[in-house]
Amino acid sequence: MMAAAVATLAFHLSIRPVLSASMEPTYGPGWAIITRPVPTASLKVGDIIVFTPPGQNVEYAHRIVSLTGPPAHPVIMTKGDNNPTPDAWHARLASDTTPEVIAEVPFVGRVLNALGDGVSRAAVIGALGLIVCVVGMVWIIRSGRRPTRPGRASKVGDASAG
Repeated sequence: MMAAAVATLAFHLSIRPVLSASMEPTYGPGWAIITRPVPTASLKVGDIIVFTPPGQNVEYAHRIVSLTGPPAHPVIMTKGDNNPTPDAWHARLASDTTPEVIAEVPFVGRVLNALGDGVSRAAVIGALGLIVCVVGMVWIIRSGRRPTRPGRASKVGDASAG
C-alpha cells in the first residue's frame, strides 16, 4: 500500500474508477484504471486516454481512433472498445499533457466509488498508508533486530568480530 502511495506521487499517477461497460473487454465497471500524464503531442491512434468530451461534464476513458490538426493540440475521435461505432464528438485536446491509461486493476473501482469524492479517497488512502507505516515500525522495534554491516558479526562475542 505504501509503495503504491509513493509511486502515485513520484510518477504523478492517478487512479480512477470505471463506471461503464464501454471499454469491455479491456476493462469494465468496477475496475480501476491507472493513468499518468503524457505530452499531448506524443499521443497516437490506439492510445487510451482520459478526457472530457465537448458538451460533457464527466471524464471518459476511450481509445483514440483518429488524430488531426497540430500535434500539440490535436482534434481526436475516440471509441469505446465495446461500442459499435466511434463516439459522436470531435474533441480538441487543449492541455499540454493528457492522462493516458497505463494499467487496469479489477474490482478496485468498486471501493473507489464507495468512498465518494476525492477528499474521502485521499483520506482513506492516507490512513491506510499511515497504518502500514505504524505496523511496520512496531514490528521492527519489537523484533529487536539490528542491521549489521557487511563483514561484521551479528552476535556479540563471535570470534570473527573485528
